[in-house]
Amino acid sequence: MATQRPAQQPNGQPRQRVLRIGILLGGKIVEERLMRERSAVSVGQSMKNTFSIPVEGLPLEFTLFAIDQDKYYLRFLPKMDGRLSDGGNVFTLEQLKTNGAQNTGDYFQVALTPTARGKLSLGDLTVLFQFVTEPPRQPKPMLPASVRGTFADRFDPRLSVIMGASIIIHFAVVIVALTMDRQTDNGMADRAYNMVFQPDQYQADIKTEPEKAAAADTAGSAAAKTPDKVAAKTPDKPHAKPAERDPGAGRDSAKDIAMQQQQASAMADLLTGEGANGTSEGDMSKRRPGADLGQQIADVREGGKTVAVGGGGGRGPRGDGDARVGNGKGPAINGAGGTETAGGPKQEKAPTGRIQVSDKQTFDDSSLTPDVVLSKIQSVYMAQIKRCYTTYLKKDASARGKVTLKLTVNETGRAVSTGANGFAGEVDECISSLMGTWRFPVPKDKDNEATSASFAITLQLVPD
Repeated sequence: MATQRPAQQPNGQPRQRVLRIGILLGGKIVEERLMRERSAVSVGQSMKNTFSIPVEGLPLEFTLFAIDQDKYYLRFLPKMDGRLSDGGNVFTLEQLKTNGAQNTGDYFQVALTPTARGKLSLGDLTVLFQFVTEPPRQPKPMLPASVRGTFADRFDPRLSVIMGASIIIHFAVVIVALTMDRQTDNGMADRAYNMVFQPDQYQADIKTEPEKAAAADTAGSAAAKTPDKVAAKTPDKPHAKPAERDPGAGRDSAKDIAMQQQQASAMADLLTGEGANGTSEGDMSKRRPGADLGQQIADVREGGKTVAVGGGGGRGPRGDGDARVGNGKGPAINGAGGTETAGGPKQEKAPTGRIQVSDKQTFDDSSLTPDVVLSKIQSVYMAQIKRCYTTYLKKDASARGKVTLKLTVNETGRAVSTGANGFAGEVDECISSLMGTWRFPVPKDKDNEATSASFAITLQLVPD
């Protein structure tokens, strides 16, 4: 009789024996699995087990088959019943508990041979197991090549053409936009700015009559020196185009006009422009058109200066220098503070107050610091704030307190989102109405780009 040779793998080695487990509930098989990988097998009511079995009396997790040094060990609970065969002899679990099984306290453990098989029972649960030769793995079912087709057959021709044309068109539009992009100043931000803020316009009167007269005098003198040459006089024509000058004779009319416009713009900047540090050049902001003499004198006095007659060269008016009424013999007028009458001096002192800086802070990181903003306010706009305060002191001479100025300097240096609060409503409204006309240096970020910055300046108003 020929002996049966063990099954071999394609590489010539014998196939290993693997554990085959079947789970029965109430006498019906519910799951069967072939453990090709040599790993521990656990049963219990938890979903983390190899076999999740909702049976009363079974722990949440219990390792039924353990592996130690590539050898299987059977573990069973004291309340389990069943039998085990090593291929020749059959033992019950009660026999193994008394002889052959290792008692660990919570369970019993016994080694399994490659030919072992057995049965375990716990209530309605029955576990059948045995070691079998590993069967060859079945290849995954595949469709025939004629049915599968090629990779290109997976794409719809119409959809592919549409997607290709769309990609080409989009790339063409992007390339054209990049190649034909031009730097213009007519963007959305510029248009919005021009709609909201009207740029300052300066009109310069250009007079060319003196130039024409000078040119005529020059031509007459030249004709007198050279009597042999007589200049031909062209009859006057309406809307006639002026003759172009010889490039070698000096500047033409276009350059003259451009130079005059440049001079007019420089004069306008000198009168009303703002310097790099936020102050007006030449301190002309206090003398702009529209300010009356009385207000200018008040601004000078608030700055700590004195008003004198004579020009400051040590020269003064005749007599004692005081202005008098009538023929010079009447009562003296001592400035805006009061007058002298025949009955005696009468003085009317206007209420004054002091303004001190209590706090300053910024909410943005830019080149425009709170010190620069405060310097501009103190040098140019503090007189306006003090005027609002002194006006209110005429109603309440003891009024004192703090007022907080909140403003945001935008990308053009204008003060926007302005407001003053903390003091009397009348003073807050007066200061708020003036803050909309304030100008500061343009704030810039770390990349030296124009940005906006917000500030809060707190002033202490104290009457004298």
